[in-house]
Amino acid sequence: MIKKGIFIFVIIILIIIISGCTTKTYNGTFGEKTVSIDSIYLSNNTTANTYHKSSTGAQYYFVSGYLINNNSNDALKLKIASTAYDVNGNIIVTNNSANIYPSTIPAKGASEFYVEFPDNNNNIVKYEVKILSASGTL
Repeated sequence: MIKKGIFIFVIIILIIIISGCTTKTYNGTFGEKTVSIDSIYLSNNTTANTYHKSSTGAQYYFVSGYLINNNSNDALKLKIASTAYDVNGNIIVTNNSANIYPSTIPAKGASEFYVEFPDNNNNIVKYEVKILSASGTL
């Protein structure tokens, strides 16, 4: 009976060691996967355009493209900031709630993103999209 208990204890310890739960990372947690936001970038085919919503009469400027994750881990909880500018370089509007699908960017993969700005006076002439943060764990 004691040998069986010791055997089970040893198996449990081996499972914990193999699982990575004993690997200490830079921030003091165990087993956390990391991603670098420097390895997440916009694809070269990101585009911008305007559209008119006939049901409301509103005019919008939208930006769409792909976010590329060059990390070896999935990028979760991605936060991006989008800014729209006028012809003089003045900020017209910002948007921190881009639509990203899928919301988790697979390792070495891509996700499509879409962001829109109200632009009833057709003042927006350029945009900027910045990746603020991403996580490797839920």
